[in-house]
Amino acid sequence: METSKDSSSRVPSHVNVRPMESDDRERIGEITRDSLQSSYSLSPAQIETILEEEFDDAALTDLLDDPDTVVLVAEVTVDEVETVHGFVTVELGTKATIRWLHVDPAVRGEGVGTALLDRVRERFDDEPIAASILDDAVEGGEFLEGFGLKQSGHDRIRVGGEEFAVTVFTGGQSTANPAEPTVTVPASVTVDGVDRSVDRDDSVPGSEAPFFTVYCADDEADAYGYFCSQCGSTNVSTDGLDRLECGECGNTHLADEWDDAYL
Repeated sequence: METSKDSSSRVPSHVNVRPMESDDRERIGEITRDSLQSSYSLSPAQIETILEEEFDDAALTDLLDDPDTVVLVAEVTVDEVETVHGFVTVELGTKATIRWLHVDPAVRGEGVGTALLDRVRERFDDEPIAASILDDAVEGGEFLEGFGLKQSGHDRIRVGGEEFAVTVFTGGQSTANPAEPTVTVPASVTVDGVDRSVDRDDSVPGSEAPFFTVYCADDEADAYGYFCSQCGSTNVSTDGLDRLECGECGNTHLADEWDDAYL
């Protein structure tokens, strides 16, 4: 999987990623429960099955002792107090496979999932990276795709005697190294009959090509929208998660900080 040489610089300064310790087990269980309840279309019984089989004290102790598994946790500093708010487990083999990534719903949008995945890519820079996500996860695959992983197949896993469908992702080109514009980025564009300036120094990575900020006026004080450098359109929609999509060519930006939970 291709990665940025300075990917660690994208980790927010208030997030500290470190190896899991024994004292983290209870907190990891709490995060997993909240994350599963928030982000999966699973029944209460299915959630309890996953928690009991994968995240009880004994299972987490086994993870710590497993030489073929790496567990990283992300601490967030609030009022000078560090608290674990996310974690990722990576199984080692022919690939570095992300098995679980969970983030406390209370801090989503603060870069915790981004910090964890960046650290995985940094640590396993010379190895292919893969992941499998439960099909019951809500929009979770978008986060992986935003880091360059592509859907490569489907599978089923068994947890506590119950089967779960999963989608498999494997490494592709990372959006940490944005694609180049395929059209010329102008200094201004006409939108709704008004000439609006384009900030050619301020880009947002896209799946096909970067987006550039379009301002309401020449003073560049208020953002008006975005210019898609894949097709030259300003018909770009945004949502509350800062995701962008060009209505003409389908170029997208999947917010780096959409922190869902993964299997």
